[in-house]
Amino acid sequence: MFILLLIAQACSLTGGYVQTLVLSWVAASLSGGLYSLSAYMIACYLPVAVLSYPFGRWLDKRPQKGWLVASEVVLAGLSFLLWQAAARDWLSFPFLLIFGSVWGVVRAFQTPIYQSLPRRLAKELSKGTALLTVVTYAARGLGPILGGLLYAKWGAAVPFLVNFCSFIPSVILLCFLKLPAPSRSKKTKVRRWLPALTRIFLTSFFGVNYNVTFVALVKEAGLGSGSYGLAMGLLGGGALFGFFLKSKIKKELSPEVFLPGMGALNLALAVLPNIWLQGICIFLYGVLDFWYFATASVGLSGKAEKEEITSVMGLYTVVTVGAMPVGALFWSFAAKKLGLAVALCIIGGGLLLMGLLEKGTQHEARKN
Repeated sequence: MFILLLIAQACSLTGGYVQTLVLSWVAASLSGGLYSLSAYMIACYLPVAVLSYPFGRWLDKRPQKGWLVASEVVLAGLSFLLWQAAARDWLSFPFLLIFGSVWGVVRAFQTPIYQSLPRRLAKELSKGTALLTVVTYAARGLGPILGGLLYAKWGAAVPFLVNFCSFIPSVILLCFLKLPAPSRSKKTKVRRWLPALTRIFLTSFFGVNYNVTFVALVKEAGLGSGSYGLAMGLLGGGALFGFFLKSKIKKELSPEVFLPGMGALNLALAVLPNIWLQGICIFLYGVLDFWYFATASVGLSGKAEKEEITSVMGLYTVVTVGAMPVGALFWSFAAKKLGLAVALCIIGGGLLLMGLLEKGTQHEARKN
């Protein structure tokens, strides 16, 4: 069953990242750069940040297979609409904002289910979470490469058609998925999870800003959508390599050990003038980024009780996805006012400081 889920995710997410790259590029082009891109990201991700937890609590009480398939069908319908809009030249910035908001509401409903499935279906939680995470990053790598190349050659309609077609095998496979019956729902005590969620939020705020920083890096280098897709592909390739390393080491590391490396790589992106050296940094960032979030996700889902797993992963979705629009707005403003290099230095310094504070906290805890 878990293999069916992974294949379904690989199909729909690859198409989804084709769509994401093209929409990000179109949003930045339609209405004047990074601020419009940030507005589009807020429209997409704010519903996920606001609604994932209440949707997760509601879903904990109900059989989830039907809702999972239904949400995938709705996303397929939205993808069909987007393809038609591009083919008929209906695309405008207000259209993208409305589309992104509706898409975000459906993703808010669906994402907590996906995040909880390694606990429900995988024989080994750590391996199952890592596999689901690396499928996401692999799609994040392959999808943008395809999207960038297709958009550069044929415009927006063709990549949107590819995205719509990717939902067909996904919906079919999910229909064969068997999920265990829900346990009696338990009310989640949010306060219990706040320390871990705060750390994850801050890491996402500083570290997950690809749709802003990568677009800015590529545009500053005078390159186009294909290069942006390649940058995202390098990130996904780094995640695949991170999965390989994680499977070989077979040791759970604390999520915080990756923060200094993530900070140093952002500082390197700020000062390295060569686009090829920046590409190496992006690849290495993919390694650390994957490992951090795979480990953080295991930490939350492993401690949650089965009766609350979907709502807990809804909280995880809130902080990871919620940091994206906040971060996009803030880092777009910083890059516009201070320059991209300064913004990257602030990001890198923030991650380094988080790593130092966490190391000091752990040292005090061991002394006590």
